[in-house]
Amino acid sequence: MNLNQLSIIGFVGKHAETKQLPNGTPVTKFSVATKRSWKDDNDTWQQKTQWHNVVAFGKSFAQVADRLVKGAHAFVQGELATGEYDRTVRVPIGKDKTVEHTIPQLVVELKADTIRILNRSTGSGEQSEASEPAVDEVPH
Repeated sequence: MNLNQLSIIGFVGKHAETKQLPNGTPVTKFSVATKRSWKDDNDTWQQKTQWHNVVAFGKSFAQVADRLVKGAHAFVQGELATGEYDRTVRVPIGKDKTVEHTIPQLVVELKADTIRILNRSTGSGEQSEASEPAVDEVPH
């Protein structure tokens, strides 16, 4: 048995952006910050913020993208995915010259299958959730 599942609860770092793949599939991207706090050996509180890049494919995620704004509290669950692409950088050599180098760039993303917005609305306290059906749940 194998399992690749990541669940995070944190705050959205910047407004979600939705674009379309060439085949028409909406892709929503945003970042989520999680924070860990602890007391060090000197009994002083320390904290570390970890940023997570989230990518979500499908219409249901695009429909909640307008609520995935900076500061929104969110639960995201899905698969940890890694990839690599070539990145071109310019390196200065001397005063007026640069050389271009291509370096491999690692990308680590949380490929979401569930996004739940945890912000309490002012009236009913409802929460929003988006998820894509699993392959075997798609109607034929």
